[in-house]
Amino acid sequence: MSSNNLYTMSDDSPLVTIVTPTYNQALYLTDTIESVLAQDYKNIEYIVINDGSTDNTQAILSRYNGRIRWQNQNNLGQANALNNGWSIAKGKYLSYLSSDDILYPEAIRKLVHFIKDAPNRIAVYPNCDLIDPYSKIMKRNVAKIFNYDELVIKQECGIGPSAIFQRDAYIKYGGWLPWLKLAPDREFWMRIGLYGSIDILNEPLAGYRMHAHSISYSETRLDVSDEYLKVLDMYYSRTDIPQRLIVRKREAYAYARLILARNMLRNGDISGALNEYRTAIRLFPDLNNNAIRMMLIRTAVSKPLRKLQWKIRKLCGM
Repeated sequence: MSSNNLYTMSDDSPLVTIVTPTYNQALYLTDTIESVLAQDYKNIEYIVINDGSTDNTQAILSRYNGRIRWQNQNNLGQANALNNGWSIAKGKYLSYLSSDDILYPEAIRKLVHFIKDAPNRIAVYPNCDLIDPYSKIMKRNVAKIFNYDELVIKQECGIGPSAIFQRDAYIKYGGWLPWLKLAPDREFWMRIGLYGSIDILNEPLAGYRMHAHSISYSETRLDVSDEYLKVLDMYYSRTDIPQRLIVRKREAYAYARLILARNMLRNGDISGALNEYRTAIRLFPDLNNNAIRMMLIRTAVSKPLRKLQWKIRKLCGM
């Protein structure tokens, strides 16, 4: 394990710890690391956890000895790697950055100023651009304004790269749940969002990379997809959730079934997807509309089309 230069915290520039978990992402890892080292906010502790990579990740990390902190662990998953990094963090604020995403140079400075601007903010995140495997911008400003109710009910986590949050929240409420594979971040924001505001800094300060091996576009095992239901079971077993969300419980489970339908479509299981969609409609009849059906159709065709687009770009050197 190598050690980063130690920074002195101050009231004006509190220490921020960024953790990057990485597993076989050597192709993009250098860009990620360089984007952190290029920040114009210098009071940063940067920790990279190599989660059992079998490519040349360790060789890349070794090139940064003395500039970042890094360590190896067995392949235990993203959530475990993040918790490992946060457990040794010294920062007043904690953050994470996937090993295929990038920060723009002013990201951390602006986010720190933003979170300090309102005492009740427990977390903040920036808008971001969608970038392709070759760092070309595919779409600008893709993040959505945070809405806690929508996070719980529709279960879509729009919080992208370089979110930062209070270290005290991590100590008090815990980190990501290691047994979650699909959406440990969403469950985490559902949990800590009960205790403070989560706000977007509506300025593009990061690049969110999509490629053929991204979690968002990889095939999803159906047994893992059941996580969406299990997370809701956990959430609705709490005694401190708002009444306005308690009365929307059936709607939340309906959207979870809709997500299962989308995952089945990505796996080519059309029959299973239709069954899940029918269950969703029974729970919440408002989902029986043309907009939802068109969304399901787009889900079925978007993944192969995007893969074809990336292959064409690579072939043409774009």
